Amino acid sequence: MTRQAKIIIVENNIPMAAKLSLRLNKLGYQITGIFSRAKDALNFIEQDAPDLILMEDHLKGQLNGFESNKSKGDHSVLYFNGSKTKSLQKLIFNKLKDQKQLFKEEISESIDRLRKKPAKTDCQLILKDRIFVRCQDTMVRISLDDIHYIEADRNYCKVYSRNKKFLLVCSLKEVNDKITDKRFLRIHRSYIANLTHIDEIGSNHVVLASHTLPLSKNMRLELFQHLQVI
Repeated sequence: MTRQAKIIIVENNIPMAAKLSLRLNKLGYQITGIFSRAKDALNFIEQDAPDLILMEDHLKGQLNGFESNKSKGDHSVLYFNGSKTKSLQKLIFNKLKDQKQLFKEEISESIDRLRKKPAKTDCQLILKDRIFVRCQDTMVRISLDDIHYIEADRNYCKVYSRNKKFLLVCSLKEVNDKITDKRFLRIHRSYIANLTHIDEIGSNHVVLASHTLPLSKNMRLELFQHLQVI
């Protein structure tokens, strides 16, 4: 059975947004949230990232980092005119279709890069103990020591640090490829853990910073190879 596409609506005319939600539900889409303010929508997106964001034209520019990241974030936002919603079904279908096609192209490009195996450059990272991530319209520094774990959320990632949570517009595989520090290990298809913060290891889970994360069976042995076990 095909999964319903998750959509949120950002429109300050709530009665109109509710009518639009009913129409889209009948067409087979799952409306997971309706918001009159972009700020509230952003808070929700950090908890449950949608496949598509429907946003009224006059609110354009208020989703900060999601709109400013043209390479990957922009294709998940669809602007519409509140007085002209009859053609919205076709626009949504085409937008989601474009997303699937883009995803296929990214996979194809990744395979091509692996086949070509480009030579390593001499460029050296200066700040190896930290990363910079996009937060709204700025790049924020996070010390690798402060990162507890990273969780996959479809085409997004959530970085859980000591004091804050960040939402990244990229896949967990991309993050895993970029963070080469040996303290980080992908312990499950949906989680990368900072091994220095692990407090307990169970048969199929680890406890890390008071959070229980799943542990894949095929990663259990590799995990122990990175730890001192007596």
